[in-house]
Amino acid sequence: MLPLRTKNYYYFIFIIAVEVGLSHFNRFYFLFKMKKNLAIYSFFLLSCFQLLTAQEKNDSIYLSAVEVNANRTKIYSELGRVLTVVNQEQITRSAARSLDELLDYVSGLDVRQRGANGVQADISVRGGSFDQVLVLLNGVNITDPQTGHYNLDIPLNLSDVTRIEILQGSSARVLGPNAFSGAINIVTESLESKTVNAELVGGSFGYFAQAVSGNFGNDRFHTFASVSHQSSDGYMPNTDFNMFNAFSQSIIKTAHAGKFDLQLAVQQKSFGANSFYSLDYPNQFEHTKTFLTALSWTLSKGKMTYAAQAYWRQHHDRFELFRDSRGAASWYKGHNYHLTDVTGGKASAAYQSSWGKSTVGVDIRNEHIYSNVLGASMDSLAVPFEKNVFFTREANRSLFTAFVDHSIALNHWYISLGAASTQSEDFGQNTYGGIDLAYAFNDEARVFLSANSAIRLPTFTDLYYKSATQISNPDLQPEKSTTLELGTKIQQVHWKLDASVYYRVGKNIIDWVKVPDSVKWESRNLTSVNALGTDLTFEYSFKKSFFDKISVSYSYLHLDKSADEYDSKYALDYLKHKVVLTVNHRIWNKLSASWKASYFDRAGNYSDLTSQQKVDYTPCFLLDGRLLWSQKRFDIFADVNNILNKSYADFGGLAQPGVNANVGFRLKLN
Repeated sequence: MLPLRTKNYYYFIFIIAVEVGLSHFNRFYFLFKMKKNLAIYSFFLLSCFQLLTAQEKNDSIYLSAVEVNANRTKIYSELGRVLTVVNQEQITRSAARSLDELLDYVSGLDVRQRGANGVQADISVRGGSFDQVLVLLNGVNITDPQTGHYNLDIPLNLSDVTRIEILQGSSARVLGPNAFSGAINIVTESLESKTVNAELVGGSFGYFAQAVSGNFGNDRFHTFASVSHQSSDGYMPNTDFNMFNAFSQSIIKTAHAGKFDLQLAVQQKSFGANSFYSLDYPNQFEHTKTFLTALSWTLSKGKMTYAAQAYWRQHHDRFELFRDSRGAASWYKGHNYHLTDVTGGKASAAYQSSWGKSTVGVDIRNEHIYSNVLGASMDSLAVPFEKNVFFTREANRSLFTAFVDHSIALNHWYISLGAASTQSEDFGQNTYGGIDLAYAFNDEARVFLSANSAIRLPTFTDLYYKSATQISNPDLQPEKSTTLELGTKIQQVHWKLDASVYYRVGKNIIDWVKVPDSVKWESRNLTSVNALGTDLTFEYSFKKSFFDKISVSYSYLHLDKSADEYDSKYALDYLKHKVVLTVNHRIWNKLSASWKASYFDRAGNYSDLTSQQKVDYTPCFLLDGRLLWSQKRFDIFADVNNILNKSYADFGGLAQPGVNANVGFRLKLN
């Protein structure tokens, strides 16, 4: 705990709020005057809200708002922001085969796939880059400091996941500097005590997958464990893959010592990376290994809640520009090897009183990499799992973050505000913070306003990577942003609506760009990239009807910086429009169907490999579907993805699979 008396502590919180508000008032006032679309949308949003709630009467007596999650602590409070939760039923009924395909259902998320079935994909939130998203596994930060390309190297089968929490917008003051544009928390903890599941799936392109998992124990002690394997011949040459996952989570709940959560995991992936990073080299190949150990602890004593965690994540990568060195150019010196070690710990204490909930904490994280490409020169060190190969470079950095947060619910109002400061030797001290404010008109509807700032440190790849096609910049500075968001949440018996509009001011945004007549991409700090956008999600659940649920979401985004002067690899190739319609309905008895229709319109362009001319991205409409026969003891499902057999690409000219199908069987024993 900080050595502050209670009165001085609240005074400190008040000063933070005043400083954050005053420092950004003039900027946001100017934005509201100049951005007519933002003003019009805000007026429309509040007008619709008043129409929807004006006819309702509420005789409830308001108490202080309390979030009750039955042992399910979420990454961020839903009282002052929109926290999207994808539950287990949605996972089971979707035609998604991997985490990245499932996340593509969510408004505001841009999922850019390189390979099928979760081989590799980049996730961005609200126009941010794939390096600006914090990824957590059961609340543990597993974000990769080498590159965000590996953030989804998560040692799980999709059927192991019980829910996914997605927070759009900055949450850095609570979760740390990587939560620049959003955060994703993948949860495996189940309330079931004794289950055994087995899954077998086969389909197009020689796809074959097997998985076995089980929950064992009781309310005080239980373990979940899973083993899964996937392989495919690939949908075009050099897109074959072979993936293995093993995961276990053991939870102990004691009467006096609190709750302990131990995670152990390992993943191994080998895949043909046809043109993944450059269309000039179709025979790329990659092999990765991931190891994870994490121990978390929580304890509630009276008005106090204590939490701590310690974790270690190790990631191995072998990248081959020429697979098995076949056809290698004369200048090719050999494959790239990387070994990233991340160790960290986090501790916090929260005090609940009539004045709200006050939280203080610290987060310590060390990021280290061995490589033959990235970092400063060092004495040779043998590469694990390889023969006669040595690391010759390394880099290391330590991050220390302290944070303070206070939230209070008073009658109809909810306020949360706080600040954090991150210290590192390379980038000095960076302080950021924010405030969330919400007003509940009744039990079913509320509006909220938030203002938050954030930072993001460059990855090791941003700083050091050099190749035949890329030039790094060791002098890159941290990215910084300030985001203002206005929205509403309405929850009725059969339907719900989440709507928000946001404006993000970004400075020193990092991107890989290529100027005309150059063959190499360069990492740069762009002067500024500001984002104006909106997210809208409407969901309706039917009762005793042919339809079970219909959901439609729409996202709009505009960045005020274009890529006219150069090619942008990531930051300026964003989704302008995204529409996703999902329909779940019954067919007969235990047979049901789920459909996903999606429309994507991406900004930006890319250089065509043949003509070397800039080509604009073209809008695309995709349709996926799943038929599901669900019994108590087993499920049988059939998926068809890209039913219309559309030709499309998420990255430049990197083609994605056409129409493809899978059939699966899942055995469920209780």
